[in-house]
Amino acid sequence: MTDVIKETSPRRSPSAGGYARGEETRARIIEAALKVFGEEGYARASTRQIAREAGVMPPALQYYFDSKEGLHRACAEFVIETAAPMLFPAIEAAEAVLAVGGVGPATDVLCDVLDAVVDASLFKNNAQVWGTFSARLKSEEDSPGSMVIETKVAAPLRDICARLVACAIGSTLNDDARLRAVAILSQVSAFNTHLEGSLQVMGWPDFNGPRRDAVKAVLRAHTRAALKA
Repeated sequence: MTDVIKETSPRRSPSAGGYARGEETRARIIEAALKVFGEEGYARASTRQIAREAGVMPPALQYYFDSKEGLHRACAEFVIETAAPMLFPAIEAAEAVLAVGGVGPATDVLCDVLDAVVDASLFKNNAQVWGTFSARLKSEEDSPGSMVIETKVAAPLRDICARLVACAIGSTLNDDARLRAVAILSQVSAFNTHLEGSLQVMGWPDFNGPRRDAVKAVLRAHTRAALKA
């Protein structure tokens, strides 16, 4: 799975003299595109609107990303690149446990994977922008970025969680294990795609520090209870 996540699309860069400035411009365009794509959706978002939000001329988007489709994919790749280092240790530990088996370790490592997914979802102060973008991806399954996320992160993550569930309950990898894994993973959406509503329910400004620790503790308790049941 880590090999799948580590793959990234090639970047178009300016000449050596303007490399730093070019990378800063590229990052600014992606930041603006995440916001606009999240708010408007892939179909409705315009490259002119994104360029205006980023403070660049529209041709800059074509220079760095070729097209709106390329920019949408680049946004998804950026999310993967940024989140992947937070997922790698838990994923690698999961693969190691699955290689030898063990009910107890499988449950522990599954909880570690959930912790990593929470961290990857809430790692920035502007997590709401990322949550809105993620929610759009889920509702636009045929969009370029959605297919990138599905192929490189979502599908492999569901697979490894299903394998961990099967190991934890002493079962084969069957429909029951996959269904349990989907249900367990769906808990995280409350702190990603439904972030704003969850914060309103709690009356909290964010899910940082001790508040994030509380989220992890609840998810662990739910997961352990579900597997015991």
